[in-house]
Amino acid sequence: MLKRAHWSAGVTPKRVVKHPITASGGAVDTVVLHHSVTSSGPLEGVLRSIERYHISGEFYDIAYNYLLNERNAAEGRGAFVKGGATGAGMDAESLSLCVLGDYETAGKDVVSADLVDQLAGLLIDLIKIGVVAPGFKLVPHSDFKATACCGERLKAAIPRVMRLVNAALSGVTERPKLTDAQKLSAIRTILES
Repeated sequence: MLKRAHWSAGVTPKRVVKHPITASGGAVDTVVLHHSVTSSGPLEGVLRSIERYHISGEFYDIAYNYLLNERNAAEGRGAFVKGGATGAGMDAESLSLCVLGDYETAGKDVVSADLVDQLAGLLIDLIKIGVVAPGFKLVPHSDFKATACCGERLKAAIPRVMRLVNAALSGVTERPKLTDAQKLSAIRTILES
């Protein structure tokens, strides 16, 4: 996964708000799926464009916790900072994942097997570090706001993603505990922002 320091244009967030669940050691039960309605690559350039657009507009930072395409995942706000993309009060209750590309418009991006694998892999990693609960729900942004996001094709892929996640985690009944080092690292990240 690309850390934000690796891809960021160096734009400073206007403020940082700790995630009320994950920053206190909890795990979210809901992950909200978005699509960027941008091109799907090259990854770092698209990420920088979204970052600049969000910070210069209505958001105080890039709106998503994580962003990904079929080749890589990248940290946005990260797991310990409240997202800003979902609305309906859900940013404090969930994490937001944004898939780069347009999965609504006819003739645009398709949901490849590689993208499904990448999305499932990111979710599995978030469960393993204890910020997403094993029995979580993956839901489209449109469940909380009148929007076409995350696109009909990406919505249709949610069951495939969840089958991969559930198969990889069969037998996991409780969320892993964060180590003290992981908690301190998260706190340092928040304080340095």
